[in-house]
Amino acid sequence: MDAVVLDHVDKAYTTYGTDIVLTGETRPSRTRQVLRGLSLTIPAGEITVIVGRSGCGKSTLLKLLAGTEMPDTGTIRIPEGWHSAMLSPDPYVITWTSVQRNVAMACGVGKTPEERYERASEFVRLVGLKDYADLTPVELSTGMKQRLGIAQAMMEQPELLILDEPFNGLDSDGAAEPTPGHSGEAAPHDRAGYSPVGGGAAAGTADHCHAPGQYDL
Repeated sequence: MDAVVLDHVDKAYTTYGTDIVLTGETRPSRTRQVLRGLSLTIPAGEITVIVGRSGCGKSTLLKLLAGTEMPDTGTIRIPEGWHSAMLSPDPYVITWTSVQRNVAMACGVGKTPEERYERASEFVRLVGLKDYADLTPVELSTGMKQRLGIAQAMMEQPELLILDEPFNGLDSDGAAEPTPGHSGEAAPHDRAGYSPVGGGAAAGTADHCHAPGQYDL
């Protein structure tokens, strides 16, 4: 079975020393170990949730999976040909165009503008924004913008779908709705999705739940 596999992954961040001009003091360098010896298997076609307190390494782990950061040591194996899409806590949107066009722009190459726009309507409906499809992002609430970000991420049809704080800004009703591709209505594509997400609110939708300890998982 295909799976994403992390093997003995370490990740640390270093803040380099600086001189404080006003006081003449020197601030020493400091290294903080965020992940140590992390080994984890994320099964295909299932939802995996990462939970834990602030600063324990959840977002760092998701950035490593997305490829936006590299581990200091260890390996991350992702099946050949896969690509990922990541939803950050503050999703990027284009403020001057509509919700549906924002989603359509995430479709990528290989389709006409009309096909992208029609495809986008499926994802806009799926995240509950059908009645707001013609509004611009500046007219949306914080929770609605988060829904827009989720639709954009799914529109890319990634094999590895990474959601960092996916329920950030959503009210209790929005957070309790079925996760696309898991329970309830399925996402309108056939590829297997992976959903490592930060935040305990998502634990109820998970097939697998991992809780980090001090500096490691």
